Amino acid sequence: MKYNKKRNTAFLYETLILEVTKAALNKDEERKNIAMDILKENFAKNSILDEELDAYRSILETKGVTKEWANMILREAQRTYLSLHPGHVFQNQTHVINRVNKELGKDTFSNFTPNYKSLATIGQLFSVKTPVKTRVILESNIIEEMTSQEETMNVEPVDNLVLKVFVEKFNEKYDTLLEEQKDLLFKYIFSFADDGMGLKVAINEEISRMKQIIIENKTSVPELSDKFESLGLMLESFSTKNIDDNMLFKVLKTQEFCKELV
Repeated sequence: MKYNKKRNTAFLYETLILEVTKAALNKDEERKNIAMDILKENFAKNSILDEELDAYRSILETKGVTKEWANMILREAQRTYLSLHPGHVFQNQTHVINRVNKELGKDTFSNFTPNYKSLATIGQLFSVKTPVKTRVILESNIIEEMTSQEETMNVEPVDNLVLKVFVEKFNEKYDTLLEEQKDLLFKYIFSFADDGMGLKVAINEEISRMKQIIIENKTSVPELSDKFESLGLMLESFSTKNIDDNMLFKVLKTQEFCKELV
């Protein structure tokens, strides 16, 4: 079947996420901000594209369930997809495509997307134009994936290779950073993928770890007591603030300071 990947909402989202990542690694703030702005404008919570994306995610993120549960989730995802007004979805997709073409360039859609095969399979299953026989085969394959223990769906060997190269380039670019700094920065780059939940958890864990280090060293290095006090207060204040570039920078610097203490 002829398949237009630009009309796959999940593909559009993944493409923009990858563009944010590439721009961040290349320190291209302007390009990163453009991609982030397109994401925020079109995939905001409860927007029509966000609801459609949720239908894709409910299938993609389901693993190791029984066949009965897989069928129920699949039916609910299809129900959600079909409840969305196709004209409104098409209109919003067109807006995303036009902004990407105009502000980032058509080559953006050539970005490697690790789970593209899975996204395309689900997209064809959702499509009312897919022949019945093909739909049954696709559904059978998807249910098999949902009941398996694999973490990713149908990822080709070349995908793993590209991801490996990406990670190597990331580590090479940030070679001078500590492992805990790399981990936090990596989560920051990918924070759009899960609405920043992974980053928030990582930040909170790091703050707790560093506060403990500061408490343990407060009495052993009295000449730095004022610094320990101000750092402790700063870390405490982060729990009520939104994560931004400035906070991340301060956490990274504090990680470096704590490493020296240890």
